[in-house]
Amino acid sequence: MKTHSLVTMLVLACCLLAISSPCYAADSYKDATVDEVGIHIVTAEGRSVVLKKDPGQVAFDMVRISPDSRSVGWLALYPNGGTSYPIPRKLIIYSNARARIFTGTGLSIFKWQFRESGRQIAFRQETVHGGLNIHYELRDVTSERLLAKYDPPYDRDNRLLPARNVPSWVVELDTK
Repeated sequence: MKTHSLVTMLVLACCLLAISSPCYAADSYKDATVDEVGIHIVTAEGRSVVLKKDPGQVAFDMVRISPDSRSVGWLALYPNGGTSYPIPRKLIIYSNARARIFTGTGLSIFKWQFRESGRQIAFRQETVHGGLNIHYELRDVTSERLLAKYDPPYDRDNRLLPARNVPSWVVELDTK
């Protein structure tokens, strides 16, 4: 009988804690700007979040707020020995006070967009010159899970072939 009473008390205590614990809604973002320090994000409540550059990072590019205002995304640019300009190596999505880093296959990310009001991202990667090894990914923002990928067909001389059955999310990304 004592064990039963103890279990009942523990269940009641957990229920009371759950009821009395505040539930925090996800932040909503209204602005994102870049300066020499890093990226400055302003929430709808007026709170400021500053995220500094990664070690070795030299710039930010393609900063965007998701359609639902729950995420901010950007490309992180790094020096590249083969070019006179920095290249985008990472796609970073800031949401719920957490930065999620997407690198795909490790090639440069030249296009990206939010999808499904901000719940997903799609991006395109390829070599810096020549458009070889083109690779697309569609990912869930929160879980970072790979939802789909697409690699266009090439012939044996590395020439891009006309593609069939291209996913609609790839077509949409390439047309923007």
